[in-house]
Amino acid sequence: MQDLRATQREPGQGRQRASLNPESRILNFAAGFTLFEVMLSLTLTGFLMLALLIGLRVSNRAWRTGEARLRQVHAAAERNAFIVQQISSLVPYQVTLNDPSMPGRFTVLEARQDCLRFVSTHSSVYRGRTGLVLVEYGIVEEARGKVEVALRETPVGNNADLYHMLVRSITHDVLTGAATINYQPFVLRPADLILMTGLAAAQFEYLDLHPQKGRGPIWWTDWKGRNDTPYPDAIRLRWLRADQAGEALIPLWANAFPQTETTQ
Repeated sequence: MQDLRATQREPGQGRQRASLNPESRILNFAAGFTLFEVMLSLTLTGFLMLALLIGLRVSNRAWRTGEARLRQVHAAAERNAFIVQQISSLVPYQVTLNDPSMPGRFTVLEARQDCLRFVSTHSSVYRGRTGLVLVEYGIVEEARGKVEVALRETPVGNNADLYHMLVRSITHDVLTGAATINYQPFVLRPADLILMTGLAAAQFEYLDLHPQKGRGPIWWTDWKGRNDTPYPDAIRLRWLRADQAGEALIPLWANAFPQTETTQ
């Protein structure tokens, strides 16, 4: 009887010992993965790595774009601040020349829609130099129907040379005898500084707070000074880039100061 029981227990004890064998567990566990499951896991891992790589590239591109836009904003702010400072530093400058075609005094100011010329104490090129600078802003056409704003600066030396640099000719009205100054056209040169480019449109405007005939303040596109107000009260540069409009408003105090007169 004991031998029979021992014989009956031996198969169960054998199975129990086999289940406790570590090598048997490893073989059973490895046998649970098929080739399809391995390939599927590798594919999912590849997709995860690809998504991570794409995310890194997108974030890097967004960071670079944001940094470029930030630099553009800072550059535009510095440019606008320079324009405001230079134009607001306009010097009321007049020259008396012994020219029979133009007796009297000549006011150094050309204020038109596409050109602004004046004398200033603020320069972007001659910062280490003391004295006055002839400033010339020109709005000229570039390629593809766009316009750009250019700047030219010339140290003021001999007033006769300054006069001939600006004035092309003088015509007189037959009835009134009033003189009309015809300025030299602004032609872009390689040495000129390009301040703004790729604009759809741009123009200068000039504020007259006390126009004649009792009208209210007027913004003129071409300034014609009078004896009581030879200079505008403010200058405005307006521009359009794509569908975004911008402007720089510069108040002037030239009418409140005595004229700088130099006789040549």
